[in-house]
Amino acid sequence: MTRLLLLASLSVLFAACQEAAAEKGSPPEEPAIQEQAADWDKTVSAVVEVPSVQDQVIVEDWSTGLKEPWGIHFIADNKALITEKRGKLWQITPEVKLEVKGIPESVDRGQGGLLDVATDPDYAENGWVYLSFSHADADQRKKLMTKIVRGKINSSAAGLVWEEEETLFQANPGDYLDSGHHFGSRITFDNQGHLYFGIGDRGKMEMAQDVTVPNGKIHRIMRDGSIPKDNPFVNLDGAYPSIYSFGNRNPQGTIVHPDTGVVWETEHGPRGGDELNVIKAGVNYGWPKISYGINYSGTVLTPHTALPDMAQPTSQWTPSIAVCGLDVYTGNLFPEWRGRLLAGALAYQTVRLIKVDGENYVSEATLLQDKGRVRDVTTGPDGAIYVALPTRIVRITPKT
Repeated sequence: MTRLLLLASLSVLFAACQEAAAEKGSPPEEPAIQEQAADWDKTVSAVVEVPSVQDQVIVEDWSTGLKEPWGIHFIADNKALITEKRGKLWQITPEVKLEVKGIPESVDRGQGGLLDVATDPDYAENGWVYLSFSHADADQRKKLMTKIVRGKINSSAAGLVWEEEETLFQANPGDYLDSGHHFGSRITFDNQGHLYFGIGDRGKMEMAQDVTVPNGKIHRIMRDGSIPKDNPFVNLDGAYPSIYSFGNRNPQGTIVHPDTGVVWETEHGPRGGDELNVIKAGVNYGWPKISYGINYSGTVLTPHTALPDMAQPTSQWTPSIAVCGLDVYTGNLFPEWRGRLLAGALAYQTVRLIKVDGENYVSEATLLQDKGRVRDVTTGPDGAIYVALPTRIVRITPKT
């Protein structure tokens, strides 16, 4: 822990120097490379030769007429909550689509908007529903940051209404940014009362190394928004106490594996270098000091794919598939796939079925391809796999 705190302090100092240099219009200087550990340069090869299992499944529409669905979460058999990026929350069955009124205001700008939706592990008893979204600063409306709230959906004479809202995470006003990039934002829970969510670097990549700002991080809070006492930076002056890991570019997939408790995360690289990570307390995942990607212009982003004290991904995709949405298959329709990860992707318009063993990547296969950009993927109560595409939700079942 002492080593982690020292590293975090140095990261804070470096980020502050970068910001000062940026204000003066000069490029930031590279920090001195630390003394190298014996295995610091053990790098990870990109995924190649992915087989397909598409011939084993049937794909059919489950709900249509949607506009940019971002998150899908089932609350009962054949009934799901679905967010649309433009700021709509729906309760949907194949026959009926009901809008939930009174949800918090989000800002549909760039990659921001109404983002993920999840329910409490004890939803049947307490009714809590969790939302993540891009939130505007009260005084400077162009400045945004990811916010996490929870509330309850109740029936009224006017229909479904959002009530009893509680703010679980909101950044300091000074940390809101005038950017429409990289809000991250998936929500997942472990069995010890913790809630995990990610915030992307917001297009300010150097800030991912600075634990005094919330962006470029995976956060861990309790379900009521309180801070776990054993969070890695809870006693570091100036740090956000909710930070669990840092150096994360744009995490748009986060899930706790129900069998192992491992926190899996997928995050966008730049041009190349999308990552599958095992998230651990206090770990630096390296962005932007290390990356397997390059700048979108084709220029070198960093000469390093590895540096001391920075974690390597479990697996990586170069070229980028644009990972988005992550789940663990837990159903009975595909018993041989139980426990595998389901990873969506935007640019490759694919769902990848990923076999893992504990914290290790084993292999992957293509489950869905070329049906549209995949924003989210989940296991339904019936054991089918549901995928959020640009205007619809599709249902995947076995051919036999």
